[in-house]
Amino acid sequence: MSITIRAARPGEVEALIPLLLLAEESEPGLRWGLANLVDAVYRADDGGTLVGAATMQWRADPCELMELAVAPERQHQGLGRQILEWLASEARQRGKTAMLVGTANASIGNIAFYQKCGFRMDSVRKDYFWYYHEPVYENGIRIRDMLVFRRDLAAAS
Repeated sequence: MSITIRAARPGEVEALIPLLLLAEESEPGLRWGLANLVDAVYRADDGGTLVGAATMQWRADPCELMELAVAPERQHQGLGRQILEWLASEARQRGKTAMLVGTANASIGNIAFYQKCGFRMDSVRKDYFWYYHEPVYENGIRIRDMLVFRRDLAAAS
């Protein structure tokens, strides 16, 4: 399966919001991040159909993957890994030595996914999800902290 990944044009970003909300469930939080933290938004298409989206912060080294989302009907088909590998290649081309990604302390599937993709635990951003107005639970665990993973890019992992 071959997908096409490219930077989203400014007029396309709004259409990606529903998909990106799979990665950040707070729409105000997502929109704030897009306006203040994100340097680039990417879309992944399969035969002209949107199947994934990602956002990156390129301004520092290590760079940081802010959101990664795959359409629900296309999950568990390797698309997330394809997008991630494309972004890692882009990071190397930009001269980045490492990539960070964070996920909620309760997101067990994401925690496993990023480790399978060569990331290692790096740090914890305590109380990161303070902006959730009501407690949010995933896998029976309250989301409070962000677990940050790091992948060195010097060699393919």
